[in-house]
Amino acid sequence: MKTSTVVNSLQDILDLGSKKKKKAALKKILKKLKKKQIGLKKKLAATQGDKGKKALTAKLKVNQAHRKKGLKALRMLNGKE
Repeated sequence: MKTSTVVNSLQDILDLGSKKKKKAALKKILKKLKKKQIGLKKKLAATQGDKGKKALTAKLKVNQAHRKKGLKALRMLNGKE
């Protein structure tokens, strides 16, 4: 890795404005994941077939895992963990 790349990445980490942008972007992503989760739950409730329910349940679990990981990252950015 070049020195300039390391310096730029260090500067990005230390930049406070960048931290605010990361928080805002993360919040936006979490809202989208929440909407998707609600939609998947509605589809799951309306689905009759066993295969369809299994597929939707798998998608829902993946979505929940992503949200959980994102919430943990947001808490770390806020300094609560």
